[in-house]
Amino acid sequence: MPEMHNKDKTMQSVVFDGQPFEVCVRDIPKANVVRQTDTVVQVTSAAICGSDLHNYHGVFGSNQVPYSIGHEAMGIVKQVGADVDSMKVGDRVIIPDFPDGVGLDLERAINPPIAFYGQGDQFGDLGGCQAEFVRVPLADKSLIVLGEEYDEIADRDLVLLSDIFPTAWAGVTWSGFEAGDKIAIFGAGAVGLLAVYSAILRGASRVYSIDSVEERLELAASIGAIPINFTKGEPSAQILAREPGGVQRTVDCVGEECVNEKLKSDQSFVITQAIKCTSVGGGLGVIGVHFAQAYSEGVQRGNTISPSITFSMTLFWEKNMTIRGGAVDSKLYVQPLLELVKSGRAKPGFVFSSILDIEEAPNGYRRFSDHLETKIMIKFS
Repeated sequence: MPEMHNKDKTMQSVVFDGQPFEVCVRDIPKANVVRQTDTVVQVTSAAICGSDLHNYHGVFGSNQVPYSIGHEAMGIVKQVGADVDSMKVGDRVIIPDFPDGVGLDLERAINPPIAFYGQGDQFGDLGGCQAEFVRVPLADKSLIVLGEEYDEIADRDLVLLSDIFPTAWAGVTWSGFEAGDKIAIFGAGAVGLLAVYSAILRGASRVYSIDSVEERLELAASIGAIPINFTKGEPSAQILAREPGGVQRTVDCVGEECVNEKLKSDQSFVITQAIKCTSVGGGLGVIGVHFAQAYSEGVQRGNTISPSITFSMTLFWEKNMTIRGGAVDSKLYVQPLLELVKSGRAKPGFVFSSILDIEEAPNGYRRFSDHLETKIMIKFS
């Protein structure tokens, strides 16, 4: 158990020390307003994201450790800088994965030019969201303030709007999806399940969910998807047996740590399979993380990930396909999802399999990494 901490000066946070497959809960300096455009949020709920596992596995993140981890959270505004106009102490807010703007620390450059929570010094040094408090820079443009119409909606259906629900929605959009399309979603972790959910909400005629974990495939089937277990044969072949012309849209929700039908590491597997089963004129959205980094103290298994993959460019080209990928700024996609949640049409919290206290986070990470959990919420009192 963590030691008792001074509530005035420290806070509990999940911390990554650079050792693959380990996180700890530690007292760190409490978040405070640094610039007058900052707000400090007292976290009520955070979540462990599938992309947090890339840090946990030692293949992604800052090369300097330790750092506080996590980038999905919501809570209550606790402190407000003098130049913040759009919120007040006591407001309930969602913390999007990316704050507004680049180069948030004016005294130094950020390289790469992207800053987001829970990734340490190399990615903006913003702190992590699996913590009791989070400092939010440029708060007027970086926080989603929830009005009283959301008071009766539980955190479990709102915290996902910080990242994975908008990310899943964007992946479907980036594939070129239109109502009536058939779509194949690779990966049935939480973001893959929410991509399935998004496609169904948007009028897909048929949705395939591809994974190897039967419990996840059963959950995908329960919301209307056709499950494909890729350990039972090449997934593109299974889909083409049902759809001889292929599906119009595909989405990669797995990323660089994907495995093949023999459960062996194969970075090219998902992209190759997606291209094979996408129809002529179709599109592929890539929201799984593909970001190779060299070995460092913070990325001790970086050499297990290649910056390049191989696939049939001829097949891609002759199909006249499109492909779009990258990190998703949830703020750009969150508004329609807020409306869907507010109306009761969308209840994305179904992806949570466990709700834990922060002290249980290390075991939660282990279970999530071992595919024993679909999605974990960390609840703060």
